Amino acid sequence: MLYTIFKILFKTFFLLTSRFEVIGHANIPVSGPVILAANHVSNWDPLVLGCAVKRRVHFIAKMELFKFPLLGLLLRAWGAFPVRRGHGDREAIVKSLEILKEGKMLGIFIEGGRNKTNPGRIQAQPGAAMLATHSGAPVIPVALINTDHLFKKKQVVIGAPLTFGDLSGTASKKELYQQISQQLATAITGLRPEKA
Repeated sequence: MLYTIFKILFKTFFLLTSRFEVIGHANIPVSGPVILAANHVSNWDPLVLGCAVKRRVHFIAKMELFKFPLLGLLLRAWGAFPVRRGHGDREAIVKSLEILKEGKMLGIFIEGGRNKTNPGRIQAQPGAAMLATHSGAPVIPVALINTDHLFKKKQVVIGAPLTFGDLSGTASKKELYQQISQQLATAITGLRPEKA
């Protein structure tokens, strides 16, 4: 209930402050496990992405944000759960895999943090790749555009689902994760207009 109220409020806010466009929504399956893998340029990104899709998104968010009681309440209501960045946070991994096993949608920002310097160049971390290989869930690349400018037109460009079964013969897990991460970064970059 709280999630629905927040979603209506946030979507109304974005529509009032800037134009809001979603491209490629048909690429999202109506049911089943899905990983939304997006770039990350702004603190608004989880709200924008959550408002852009019809299904509820469960987000991975950095632990530090949950230290503020009101913000922590908002994040949990929005479907977020904490992860300790820079560590192998087993609890967050287990939680993520549970969400996917239950047929839900998981949102992850593949850069591991905000890209404040060059949004057009994505340096993907291995988290999304690892979750994709362990869960078998399709990964949908998503480009978030102009979310770092409150009054500019915001675009959410959703790509076609990707699966990575053809890479299962890779020599090591590290190499496998690197290949998948690079494919995701390339896919997201390809969704961005040249001037964005």
